[in-house]
Amino acid sequence: MRRRTAGLLAVAALVLATLVAAEAWYLWGVSDPTPTAQRPVVIGDVDAQTAVETAAQDAAAIFTTSWRTYDQHLARVTALMTSQMADRYRKAAEPVKQRTVAARAVTDTKVTGSGVVSADADEVRALVLLDQRTREDGGGPSFTARRALVTMVRSDGGWLVANVQTR
Repeated sequence: MRRRTAGLLAVAALVLATLVAAEAWYLWGVSDPTPTAQRPVVIGDVDAQTAVETAAQDAAAIFTTSWRTYDQHLARVTALMTSQMADRYRKAAEPVKQRTVAARAVTDTKVTGSGVVSADADEVRALVLLDQRTREDGGGPSFTARRALVTMVRSDGGWLVANVQTR
């Protein structure tokens, strides 16, 4: 009887070891898929939607400006960006600030639509549709429809803007 019990325990231990090895391979041995043209989104819907919503909010904040609070705007929106994007944005913002202050311009930006273009665990590209209303020096408003391709990257604190391309 002891020999039979020892044999059953050995078989049970072998089965358990096989299951543990299979689970470890599943969790750590399979690399994340990469986006392709046929399958551009390779993360879950919740993660992708969270990144797209963040991209939309951040894009609206980036493109909403006022000549009175431009420096505060700059500090607020660069906190939403990666350090490399924030550096590029600060450099590009100086001539924009001069024009905005000279024209006493105020631009309000609203998101009219957004969606995921491609997504993996670390990077999401979102298309954000924006409507902008700008008033200069007390004049009547002008309207601009804008498309922004916003690249978001995952950080310890959430999603950050890594790039913005507009049309």
